[in-house]
Amino acid sequence: MIKKLIRSKPKNPVIITVPHSGNFYPDIFLNNFKKNIKIVRKMEDFESDKILDLLDKNNADIIIAKCSRAVVDLNRSRHSIDNSMFFEVVEKGFIQEQKMVDYGLGVIPKKSYNEFIFLNKLSASYANHILKNYYDPFHNILSKQINRLLNTFGICIHIDLHTMPSKALLNYKKQTDIVLGNNFGKSCSKEIFNYFKNIFISHGYSVEVNNPYAGGFITRNYGHPSLGVNTIQIEINRNLYMNEKKLTVNKKIIKIQKSFCNIFNDFHFDFKLAAQ
Repeated sequence: MIKKLIRSKPKNPVIITVPHSGNFYPDIFLNNFKKNIKIVRKMEDFESDKILDLLDKNNADIIIAKCSRAVVDLNRSRHSIDNSMFFEVVEKGFIQEQKMVDYGLGVIPKKSYNEFIFLNKLSASYANHILKNYYDPFHNILSKQINRLLNTFGICIHIDLHTMPSKALLNYKKQTDIVLGNNFGKSCSKEIFNYFKNIFISHGYSVEVNNPYAGGFITRNYGHPSLGVNTIQIEINRNLYMNEKKLTVNKKIIKIQKSFCNIFNDFHFDFKLAAQ
């Protein structure tokens, strides 16, 4: 359940992942789910993959997850399991991202906006099936392609694309369009990060850095600039492209589509210098 647009002969070291735009709900989930589907659809980065529609696919590798975030959260560690959701112990080792698990937002989510997703406990086989079929393939493909770009260019620039609810920013003095996360400087070189920050500002967007999103598991796990992998999480205010109440994309998306088209189709960053 992955849409992958992998170049046979990449001309630059850019890869873009979209882990939360999926709207596929497998039968094994629906057979255990006993609520209105609208409750969990709010968790999706609704059709955020469409932001990339105008991008020349020769200018980046793209990996898009089709399975819903409510089924499995690819931006969590595989070991962030809430054992209380299951009849048997699923994760026998150290539970990672314990705080997110406590919030009900582990790799297999327990809650959607504070509402329980499942009314009954699940079998351990459910967790194993979900992880094997929907979590592992995404991360296996991503790891493989990052290594391929590293081996080819000596560097990899990885963009992890997300969208954020406009309500998440209500306490801000002004509405923020884009939040760039680099795990507080740990996941991306300063030069590459500033390149993206400045180019979004030049396109007329208001930009925050690491506030309120510094990057999730994908950013922390893959972004290691000392090893050549530079990962940036990009959060786009949903108000820029959709009606959040009706769950529909509107005409405003054209602007952000054109911006991404211009940014990735007209790269002027010196990859060779950055790899040195």
